[in-house]
Amino acid sequence: MREAPPPEPSVPSIRDELEELRDELRQKALPGERLIETHRRLAGESLERRRRADLLERIAECLPINIFAKDSEHRYLLANRNVSKLAERESSEVIGKTDFDLAPEPAARAIRASDERLLARGGMLLEELELESAAGVKRHLLVGKTLVQSEQTEERVLIGFSIDITESKRVERELRDKIALIEQQRAVIRALSTPIIEVWDRVLTVPMLGALDSARAGAVMEDLLADVSRRGARFAILDLTGVEAMDTGTAAHLLKLVQAIRLLGAEGIITGVPPGGAKAMVGLGLDLGGITTLASLREGLWYCMKRMRAGAVA
Repeated sequence: MREAPPPEPSVPSIRDELEELRDELRQKALPGERLIETHRRLAGESLERRRRADLLERIAECLPINIFAKDSEHRYLLANRNVSKLAERESSEVIGKTDFDLAPEPAARAIRASDERLLARGGMLLEELELESAAGVKRHLLVGKTLVQSEQTEERVLIGFSIDITESKRVERELRDKIALIEQQRAVIRALSTPIIEVWDRVLTVPMLGALDSARAGAVMEDLLADVSRRGARFAILDLTGVEAMDTGTAAHLLKLVQAIRLLGAEGIITGVPPGGAKAMVGLGLDLGGITTLASLREGLWYCMKRMRAGAVA
């Protein structure tokens, strides 16, 4: 009788042994292989850092602003192309230099004073500086800066940016000048539309024309009271003969004006009240007994002359 052949090893058991052997080899990896792995990892991190640094450099060069960094001795550690243009130097001539090496002394003093303000207060400093180049060209800069600590040296580093706002300042100045001119023209127009005339010694008259609204009545009140006080007027005649329209709000302004004139020691007289104005005044429901109203400017002038003569005789 033949003997039975021995059983063949099962496939799963061989695979298990191979896995165990592979794990054992991993645990007994040579130091050189570990160094290679570490080198690859560090190389990958270094490549990522270089990629980020290159991206930041491109951003700094492409943006239309000045970007810079200075050490504790105010020497430039970093300056983008725009800073070099502002200093009228090559980039290599900016690094390691101070503002006193790169700019005229008045501009350098202004920049240094700005840096000192940041060092004294800390935080973030945002301000405007006016600097003059060696050629005498004045530039306005909006400057922002702060302090950070270097990871390598633990030194405080001043980093910042500046934006040339010279053109916007010029536009702003022109706009202010135009607004001032408009205000002057408006004052002239207002004076021409409601002139205050001294028709007799200490007798003022204000002939009003066109539509009379509350805003215009308020302006007349301000100007007339100032003239009454300045000239020591005794009478002030408000002639409404040429007024086309007047509402109750305007009528209230005129009545207040007459009362204010009385407080200054003068007498306010209203002449030539149009029908619409009379209706507006009556609609206020006020007692008009103490206010002198006459039909025309001529009557108003005669009234003032008689009162002055009577006072002189007395």
